[in-house]
Amino acid sequence: MVNVNNREVIETRCNNLIYYGISNEQVLYRVAIYLRLSRDDENIGDSESIINQREFLTKYVARQDNWVLGDIYIDDGYTGTNFNRPDFIRLKQDIEEGKINLVITKDLSRLGRDYIDTGYYLEKYFPAKRVRYIAVNDGIDTFEKNNGNNDMGAFKSVVNDMYAKDISKKVRTAKKTKAEKGEFIGAFAPYGYKKDPNDITKLIIDEEVADVVRFIFNEYNKGNGLAYIGRRLNEKNIECPSVYKQRTCKFHCKTFTGLWGHETIKKILRNRVYIGELIQRKGEMVSYKVKKYIQLPKEEHIIISNAHEAIVSKEVFDLAQSILDAKMHKKHSKQCNDHLLSGLLYCPRCHNKYRYQKQTGLKDDMVAVCSVYNRFGKEYCTRVAIRESVLDKAVKEDLKLMAQEKINKNKIIKLEDVNNLKKQKTKITKTKFDYERRIIEIDRILKASYEDKINGILTTEEFVNMSNEYRKEKESLVLKLETLEKQVNSYEDNKEKELTKIIKNITDFDNIDKNTIMSLVNKIEIIDSETIKVYYKFSE
Repeated sequence: MVNVNNREVIETRCNNLIYYGISNEQVLYRVAIYLRLSRDDENIGDSESIINQREFLTKYVARQDNWVLGDIYIDDGYTGTNFNRPDFIRLKQDIEEGKINLVITKDLSRLGRDYIDTGYYLEKYFPAKRVRYIAVNDGIDTFEKNNGNNDMGAFKSVVNDMYAKDISKKVRTAKKTKAEKGEFIGAFAPYGYKKDPNDITKLIIDEEVADVVRFIFNEYNKGNGLAYIGRRLNEKNIECPSVYKQRTCKFHCKTFTGLWGHETIKKILRNRVYIGELIQRKGEMVSYKVKKYIQLPKEEHIIISNAHEAIVSKEVFDLAQSILDAKMHKKHSKQCNDHLLSGLLYCPRCHNKYRYQKQTGLKDDMVAVCSVYNRFGKEYCTRVAIRESVLDKAVKEDLKLMAQEKINKNKIIKLEDVNNLKKQKTKITKTKFDYERRIIEIDRILKASYEDKINGILTTEEFVNMSNEYRKEKESLVLKLETLEKQVNSYEDNKEKELTKIIKNITDFDNIDKNTIMSLVNKIEIIDSETIKVYYKFSE
């Protein structure tokens, strides 16, 4: 028993939820105020701002006698077209723990704009958790049975969804129009440029680093390679573009070493922005709901010449392109298929990967060398090289020895089974969720169709035809869900057979191929030219 506003409050628990009641009075609600604002909503004005929402709802909660504010949850800058938002996820966790039994928003669109997911929370999730939901401006209160606005919630969700779609279309059109006018629409200016403080749609030269760009072009055109340029820049302690961008603007840097690499320099040499061209709309999101970026064909790119001041002349740029095309620098991405141990070799000194390269005097063999040393020199790591044939032989022999003497088959099966089953279950769970959500949507459509039939909007024949089609789809989805369950069971049965076959291949001295290596080895460290350390998946 606790005291709230000088009244005795009784606390009870049911199904992991905490309920509060005041003796001989009303139920006490622990309230969650949820606030959300997307970047598109900011264009509406101050009325939808986080500050306005907070002030409006805190005053509303304070006026209620039997409400206690539990917490305020804020997702500022997050779209309403999906529910993958940090504070909404935290809100759900608090609901699961019984800390919250009433959720309140300014209006339904603050909860979400996707009509399917919003409907799920209103009609399924909140009722199942015995949580009351209120959208103040829309007059929605899920605990008021005779509230006509509750029935309008589904229609409002559809309208909110259409609004999000319309906003997305307008934003996309506006960006395309700006790009066609030669205005810069990117979030961050390319390295060597910055946005004009008087007009953020225009690029101006960033004199702090423009000379670095000129240095790269000049050195490359003199015949110096990418490795040489990168080494010189690192020796001078010049920040690479991602580190510089993080220091000068709101950008999260993902680089591990903070050093200049081949690809970074090559991208600068290939970028036509340095001769004053703007090439925009190279890609776009699939839709306003699917936040997946796809590349657009070159004919759809928007190219504007003389959009801003050039850092290098066209002659300098064209010469660099000619040299690049002639050299045709090869990438290392194919190594994983060409070498038995590629992708598994690591340097214990700098913790970066080893790469294979040719060495003078070795016709039919290659050597593995630390990639950081290879790119940046002895100042950043040590050259410890080992021949590929020596590596392959050592690992194969060790695997055979382990297989003959130390491999615990049951332990391997258990480990591999757990790791792969987790991945398989994650994939299946996502597919099942999509099917289950579609089934919920079909049930909602059938319910709405029946109401349309009762109200005379649909004829009986139209209703029957529509119902039959949706029921067929639902039956098909139910069968697919059952099939997914069988797949998991079948996977568990067959995994032991697969691993037994792998072990047999090793113990029989047959077929130690890349698949076998990847199945049993986590990583290999090159200690020195004669010593390696193998980390097996089945050994501690």
